[in-house]
Amino acid sequence: MSNSQRAIVIGGSLAGLWTARVLADHFAQVTVLERDSLPSEPASRPGVPQDRHVHVLLERGADIMSQLFPGITEELLAAGANRVDLTKDSRAKIRGQWLPQFESKIVTYACSRLMLEAILRRRVAALPNVALCAGAQVQGLVANNGVVEGVQVRWKDGRADGVETAAFIVDASGRGSKLPEWLPQIGYDTPEETVIDVRLGYAGRRYHIPNPPPAWDMMLVGADPPHNSRAGLIYSEENNIWMVMVAGILGDYPPTDEEGFLAFAREVDADFHAAIRKAEPVSNIIGYRRTENRFRRYDRLTRWPERLVALGDAVCGFNPVYGQGMTVSAMAAVELGNMLTASGGNLVGLAHAFQKKYPKIVEPAWLLATSADLEWLGNAEATSLPERFAGWYMPKVLDAIPHDRLVHRTFIEMQNLIVPPTTLFKPAIVLRVLGHWLRGR
Repeated sequence: MSNSQRAIVIGGSLAGLWTARVLADHFAQVTVLERDSLPSEPASRPGVPQDRHVHVLLERGADIMSQLFPGITEELLAAGANRVDLTKDSRAKIRGQWLPQFESKIVTYACSRLMLEAILRRRVAALPNVALCAGAQVQGLVANNGVVEGVQVRWKDGRADGVETAAFIVDASGRGSKLPEWLPQIGYDTPEETVIDVRLGYAGRRYHIPNPPPAWDMMLVGADPPHNSRAGLIYSEENNIWMVMVAGILGDYPPTDEEGFLAFAREVDADFHAAIRKAEPVSNIIGYRRTENRFRRYDRLTRWPERLVALGDAVCGFNPVYGQGMTVSAMAAVELGNMLTASGGNLVGLAHAFQKKYPKIVEPAWLLATSADLEWLGNAEATSLPERFAGWYMPKVLDAIPHDRLVHRTFIEMQNLIVPPTTLFKPAIVLRVLGHWLRGR
C-alpha cells in the first residue's frame, strides 16, 4: 500500500483513539504508535500516570462518542457503567451551600477511565484499516522541504529502529509531547506557552459502595475561595465501586497515608467524610500533582510544516479536576475530520489552518478552567481582557448557582460544553447573576 494513503497517530490514549477513529474515514490505513503496551483488558499504563483517578466524560463528549461508535453507550452500561443525570443524581455543595437536585437530562456515563479506554481501544482495533502498534517510541520527525513525511521510531520489542512514513501525522501524545523539541530540529520555532497553575494536588482511593447505597451517584464538595482550599468528589464506577478523591489548592496537598487521607476528608465536609466512613476501602491511596493549565500556542507560529497536526493535551492541557480533557480531545478530533472532509483530499495548508483554529475549539473549556483557577491567584496571571473579565464574573455566577435554577442549569450546560460560554452573558443570566451579587453586597 502506498504511504500516500497512510496516516500515523502518535499516542494510543483517548485523544489518539478518537483521532484514529476519525482518520479511518479519510485514509486507507491508520497506524497508532504507542510507547506502552496496550492491554486488552482495563489496566493502568506507565505513560498515563493519572489513569486510575477520576475521569469524567462530559455530555458533549458522550454525544461525540455515540456518533463515532454507535451502540457504545449500551456497551458501557452492560459493562457496569452508570448513567448519571448531573443535577438529579448528584449531591453538590458549591460556595459552601448544597445545591437543589432536579432532573436536567444532562447526563454522563460514569465509569473508570481504565474501562472506558479499554472498550474504545477494542472498538478502534476492530476497524479493518487501523493498526495499534505498542512499544513504539517516537524519537523525532522526518521532514523534507517543509513537509513532514514520517517519524523516527525506536521499537521496544527488539526490532531495528527506523522511519515510519505517512501522508499525514497527528501528535496526540499528551502532556509529555516532545513536539516543542522536535520542531526546531526540522527548522521551525518553539511555541510560546501559557501556564496557569494553582498548585492543586489530589489523592484518590476506591471503596465498595455501602449497602444500602445513598440516594445519589455522585457527591461533589467544591473548594470555597478564599476560605476553604479543600474539595472532594465521590464518583460511582463499575462493579459497585466508588472512587473517592480529595483535593487541595495552593499547595494544600492531601496526604496519601490512611490517617492523613481521612483527616483531610473530614476537613472537606462532614457529610462527605460520613459517607466514606461507612464504605470499605479496596485500594491503596494514590496521589497526583501535575495539574497546571498549559496551552502551547502553535496557533501563533507564523510558519508550520505541512501534514503535521497536534491535538489534545499535546496542545492544551487543563487542570484535570474540571474533567474536560477527554471531551475536548474528542471535539478536536471531530473538527479535524470536518476539515479533512472539506478539503476534498487536498492536504496543502490544512495542518496550519487546523492549528490556527485550535483556540476556538478549546476556548470554552479554557475559559472555565482558568477563570476558576485565577480566582485563587487574584487574577494576577490573567493574560488577556477576556480572562480578566471572566475572572471577575465567573465567581459571581458560582455564587448565584445555589439560589437560581436557571443560572444553575445554564452553568451545567456550559460546563458540559453543550452551549458556548457566551450563554452566561445573555441579558437574562447577567441580570440574575448581578442581582444576586448586589443583594449580597
